[in-house]
Amino acid sequence: MLRSLRPFAPAVVALACALGPHLVLGQTTNPGLTGQWAGVLDVVHADGSVAPDNAYFSLTQDGEKITGAAGNSPTHMSAISGGQLAGNNLSFDLIVNPQITVKFSLSVEADRLHGTAAGLPAEAGSSIVVEVRRADAAWHSASAVGHVQDRLFDTVAGLDRRLFDAYNTCDLPTLGAMVTDDLEFYHDKTGLAVGRQTFVDSIRNNICGKTQRVLVQGSMEVYRLDHYGAVEMGRHRFTHPGHEEIGIGEAKFITLWQFKNGEWKVARVISYDHESAKE
Repeated sequence: MLRSLRPFAPAVVALACALGPHLVLGQTTNPGLTGQWAGVLDVVHADGSVAPDNAYFSLTQDGEKITGAAGNSPTHMSAISGGQLAGNNLSFDLIVNPQITVKFSLSVEADRLHGTAAGLPAEAGSSIVVEVRRADAAWHSASAVGHVQDRLFDTVAGLDRRLFDAYNTCDLPTLGAMVTDDLEFYHDKTGLAVGRQTFVDSIRNNICGKTQRVLVQGSMEVYRLDHYGAVEMGRHRFTHPGHEEIGIGEAKFITLWQFKNGEWKVARVISYDHESAKE
């Protein structure tokens, strides 16, 4: 979330630039959480994509009171407030600006703090995952903390398989359910076709029992589209069972997947550069 050019960069920059004094206040009577902590702070979107960033804490414990500073780098930290340790539960606030206060709720497990944060602008259904480990004076921890795995590619790859399994088996109800009402399909040989029913009719009349599609292995690329869904790009080949004399065709494609109300659908397709496959 705090890394440059990530989907929530504006909020992240605000956090990174909320400069304040690096405060470590009071005399420590219990060294339990006192020290430096380094790890990750990741925004996990409802679509499975992840905006990763780093998290650094410098904490001082005095009984149940926790003071210190936090930020996305050791040189960009701001004072925390309301720090409280209740059993194994740590909570504190970080004021990003007058409009945004990030609230951390973490569990304490030996030299590991982990949990969630809330308060940064994020799409509905998103969560913020935090995990840090105790670090030395140079901010190095004994074991690295990994970012949450981004699952957007796997999600779209699964959607692609489902869509073209239906295409190859003439499962028209599934095909119809996987595209939007206002689908726009651009084809370099036939032009623009608009609408779900037009798409389904075209598959019924031109594809069913005649053509099979295979994704070219290693060609798929997937990128998140902020506040929309994802774009899938790749190459695929088309065979004609029983009519091998037609040969194998190959084309490039761009598919816009819309993620809305927890559901993925194809909204726009560009199918182009159709030619005979090169072996």
